[in-house]
Amino acid sequence: MDHSAVDMSVDLSAATGSPAAGGATVAAVLAVKSLQRAKSRLAATLSSAAGHDDPTSRGSLVLAMFLDTVEALRGAGVTRVVVVSPDDEVLDAARRAGMHGLPEVVSPTTASGLNVAFGHGARWARGRWPDSTRLMFVQADLPAATSASLREVLREAPAHRLSFLTDRDGTGTVLLLGNLTPDRAGAEALDDAPRFGPGSAAAHRATGAVELDPAHSRWIDLRTDVDTATDLAAARALGLGPHTADALRHM
Repeated sequence: MDHSAVDMSVDLSAATGSPAAGGATVAAVLAVKSLQRAKSRLAATLSSAAGHDDPTSRGSLVLAMFLDTVEALRGAGVTRVVVVSPDDEVLDAARRAGMHGLPEVVSPTTASGLNVAFGHGARWARGRWPDSTRLMFVQADLPAATSASLREVLREAPAHRLSFLTDRDGTGTVLLLGNLTPDRAGAEALDDAPRFGPGSAAAHRATGAVELDPAHSRWIDLRTDVDTATDLAAARALGLGPHTADALRHM
């Protein structure tokens, strides 16, 4: 599938800089890998399940999940969104959808990886939106995420300096939120707060972050990030966003 077949349009009617749920102005940072290299685990399980894996179609799916994640954020009132990626196609899609696209510099002499990209985006966001009161680091593969769940999370998170939401199995992290104090004390520490990757839930707890809903009984739509074909089936059962649903129809 040609990536251009994915509908890149996003309703910008809410993108006015208005405060998000809970009365706070939130800046969200997302990071997306190169489309040709993204989701290696998904590639393996799609190949096993379907007998083949088409990198172009998989890239379209990754892009679609990202756009659905952003639409859920916008529906929750989060209009300050920056995406960090080394992929020009991702950055172009972000800009067409009204987001800020920030190139990720990848070189042998420059540190790279998801957490480095998140830190880069956080520094840019704090400079671009100095009146933001919270930073949110969001996984970009939440195709079943709903604005209603995000609004609830945003209402409950302000009580904590740093809080996070785990994935379905409780070992990974899908959201990390940090409060920015009025005097900006410790703001730079938030740039280094992300510990996404294997065992990230334990890593975030170790930094003092508070787990939201430790019983794992709420917000299953937000917890369903997609790394495998099984994850994708779980997201489909919950209800996919329009971009992801369209991408799958063309696969």
